Amino acid sequence: MLRNKRLITVPLDQQQMAGRNRQLAVLLQLSNYLSTCTELEPLLEGALDLVLEQFGLKAGRVYLGEAGSEYFQLIIHRGLDPKGLEMVHSATGFTGKAARTRSFLAMRVDDLDDPARTEFLKHKGFKLVICIPLITRDQVIGVMNLAAEEIIPLDLATIDLSMVMGNLAATSAESVLQARELTDQARLLAEQKEAVQFFAYTACHDMKSPATGVHGLARMLAHKAGDNLDEKERAIIRQIERAAQRIEDLASEVNAYIRAKESPLRPEELELGEVLAGIAGELSSRAEAQEVEMVFPPGPVMLKADRGALTRALTNLIDNSLKYGGPALSRVEVAHLFEKGHHVIKVCDDGVGVTQDLAEKCFTLFKRAETSQGTEGTGLGLAIVRTIAFRHGGRAWLDTSQPQGACFCFSLAEEPPENEADLGD
Repeated sequence: MLRNKRLITVPLDQQQMAGRNRQLAVLLQLSNYLSTCTELEPLLEGALDLVLEQFGLKAGRVYLGEAGSEYFQLIIHRGLDPKGLEMVHSATGFTGKAARTRSFLAMRVDDLDDPARTEFLKHKGFKLVICIPLITRDQVIGVMNLAAEEIIPLDLATIDLSMVMGNLAATSAESVLQARELTDQARLLAEQKEAVQFFAYTACHDMKSPATGVHGLARMLAHKAGDNLDEKERAIIRQIERAAQRIEDLASEVNAYIRAKESPLRPEELELGEVLAGIAGELSSRAEAQEVEMVFPPGPVMLKADRGALTRALTNLIDNSLKYGGPALSRVEVAHLFEKGHHVIKVCDDGVGVTQDLAEKCFTLFKRAETSQGTEGTGLGLAIVRTIAFRHGGRAWLDTSQPQGACFCFSLAEEPPENEADLGD
């Protein structure tokens, strides 16, 4: 009757749909309900109630199975004392047959094979039992059992409807179970992460304290022994001091890496020159001793970042230039530019440089360039820079375009992300 209409308009009205097609209206009602449920028991309770309403029944149970188990566990029930029915075996009984054959089953209570079950149900006043397998993704995950006090008519349309309702309930239940599993895994990972972080902090603290003690004892021994030590013995003491210092430095850098990765960011409006002036005050004596000129952006540069994190990233890069630039190093320049919504900060020098094959590897944990061999370091400095840039919505990289020296860059989003979970891995 609508075939010759130029425009067909049928608003979604569940009551009118029920008048035209009650079965589709029931499915829509069930679908709407299931879409709002995030907990397993309320989801299955609502699904069972709608199925009971559809059949005009008052008693029912829902069982779910676990992977690798031969039993189905009772999850929820209506209108029937479940004592003695808490578990059913998938290989036996009426329920097990519905699961094995993946079939809708209906049978008079008098015709059941289990005399004890027959007497139990008859005592409760039931004459008909129905089993609906709960199937999703071609797997039976449970069974819905129904009991009727009277023999009710069943046609294929009604049976098909019940099977689809069971499928909808099974699919939603599986989604809730998967979400629950993911939540449990996330909680476990968070607990493991917290435990690892605590262990790292504790281990570094416990490692640093004795290393500091060894360092001090070695200096004390060298001072007290004085001229009584020969050159070989003094060399041994110097080696002990260097080893102890390296352990102290490594412990400090591991803690710095953990802080860069885990400590909450507190972005604020900063002036880049002010931050660089503070860093220059700490490194100026070394720069002067090496006769290295430090050049910073001439004008004020305002950006938004965590002050401690930005200071750490810049300090690491300038320190690397002074440490690894080599004897020909004469200049370290910090430059700034703004592009595509990001502040880009470059720390370039005219030292020995870094080979292009290390452009990506040098940012990984404990990776050091060949040019750094023989120079004390932990291999964590650039990894810290990359972590800080990433948490500020940017990245870190090595600019290999300049002909001489090294040019390390990192970017910061103009507005650092409020939710770091959005950054991904």
